[in-house]
Amino acid sequence: MKQIKEIIKAPKFKLRKNIILIIFVVTVIGAILINALLYYGLHIHLINEGCDVDLVSELDSHVIMMGSSSALIGIVTIILMTFGLTKRIAHTIRIFSDRMMDLTAGNLSARINVTSDDEFGHLASGFNYMAEHIETSLQKIQAAKDYTDNILLSAPSVLIVLSNRMRILSVSSAFDKLQHRFSDLEPDMFINALEHEIRMNIQTGDTFKKEITITPVGDSERLIFDSIISRIGTNSDVIEEKEAVLLTITDVTEQQNMREMVKQAKHDWEDTFDSIPDVITIHNKNLNIIQANKAAIKMLNLTHLSPDRNIKCYNFYHGTDSAPPDCPSCDCYTSGTPITMETYEPYLDKHLEIRTIPRADDAGQIVGLIHIARDISERKKIEYEHNLLLATVTKAKIEWEETFDTVSEFILLIDKHFNIKRCNKSFAAHIGLSPEELIDKKCHDFFEPSDERSLEQFKDLITREESMTRVEVRTRDNFWFYLSHRPIRDRNNSYLHTVVIATNITDLKKVQQELSNSEEELKKKVNDLEKFYDMAVGRELRMKKLKREIRSLKSKVYGNREETASEQEQTV
Repeated sequence: MKQIKEIIKAPKFKLRKNIILIIFVVTVIGAILINALLYYGLHIHLINEGCDVDLVSELDSHVIMMGSSSALIGIVTIILMTFGLTKRIAHTIRIFSDRMMDLTAGNLSARINVTSDDEFGHLASGFNYMAEHIETSLQKIQAAKDYTDNILLSAPSVLIVLSNRMRILSVSSAFDKLQHRFSDLEPDMFINALEHEIRMNIQTGDTFKKEITITPVGDSERLIFDSIISRIGTNSDVIEEKEAVLLTITDVTEQQNMREMVKQAKHDWEDTFDSIPDVITIHNKNLNIIQANKAAIKMLNLTHLSPDRNIKCYNFYHGTDSAPPDCPSCDCYTSGTPITMETYEPYLDKHLEIRTIPRADDAGQIVGLIHIARDISERKKIEYEHNLLLATVTKAKIEWEETFDTVSEFILLIDKHFNIKRCNKSFAAHIGLSPEELIDKKCHDFFEPSDERSLEQFKDLITREESMTRVEVRTRDNFWFYLSHRPIRDRNNSYLHTVVIATNITDLKKVQQELSNSEEELKKKVNDLEKFYDMAVGRELRMKKLKREIRSLKSKVYGNREETASEQEQTV
């Protein structure tokens, strides 16, 4: 029992670890993708707007730093929340596991305290109801077993249990009393007298009744017995030897005592009949309900049942004045075989699993049937939710496959031997083959870095199941790519394959090269312009200086002439 408990408990820690790991990986990948898209979009936008390269590089550094900090804070927050949630789930699962182990160990009083009204609370309530039902049922079964054992001990009939190989497994104590009177009487005498019927019972499961006469060895008295050969197993054709046939041998001289036993057995059957939770009604050939268990009386609101009254089954099951066209009871009467079907009954507002079993008299004529209805509304609800979930998962799978084949990036799934297990249409179109033709082909035959050293490094990382993120790679056919890959594992952390994602940046590299060439040309022109500017400005400055000197000379010359003339006028 301890080993079983450990086996059940072990997966919960792995489940918790996997949940945290998956959320961590998804969060990290999401943060990386968001930061990469932000960085790439902002960088391209600023370059296209003609911003200064140094300014763009500085801005890129700030964006990366801020994005990384935000992503780290978000990742830590999500991991802490996930850790707390998974801890609560693991604790709850441990409680359920412990209680189930208690039930398995025989502690039928094990219960779970319900402290919440969420899904775990409902599950705990269901567990408590199940445990209570199991405890009650086992008590009833034990009581019935004890009562049956007492009956077997006191029954005058000889009960012989045979295996599917006709070997005697047990004989009731009534045979000892019979053998005390007739010492030469052996159980094999009954087996030999009923050999044909026993074999037929093993093959078909039919019950046989036969009167047999046995004369013990050394005794002239003839013993007459009523015998019943009945099936107690469900599948006698298996190789394993198991209980299969029950022989009931009754001395006809004790018929009165047997009637009392039959009467008691009838009471036991009625108690068992009423304790069954399924709705069971017994009908006659005219579709009248002649007997019903307590579950049927409660659901159908049956009162005053009597074989002499016309209590039509369709009035209570369907609320109609006649049997519906698809009535299983009518089909069972016609075919004479059991019928099982599931249907929704609007009158009772329930989903029902209906089984009808024909009842026949000693002549084999059908005189009625047993109608069993099981409420499967809860199961139908679960099936509907399951189908809805399945449809959602299927839709998500289809959408993922459509996205897988429509993205422009190259996506490949490869194993450790670099065999392509799957690829999207973008990669296949780049190679010029269909995705099916590339299956099990070596990926480096079509997608090989021009640098042999880089190729060996990538192979080593994939072999060691390590990841690589956003590395610029130039292929032998002169294309440039951002290359990333990481291993994919199953829930048991076993390696499945490696996903490789390659983004074509050839056009970007060409633009970068053109920008670099334009920058060199621009620098050259700026240098030439600066030289021309220096030469032109220097010449202009020299011309201005010369003009100032000419004006100075003119002012001096004209100034001297004016002074001489003034002096001559004063002299005159």
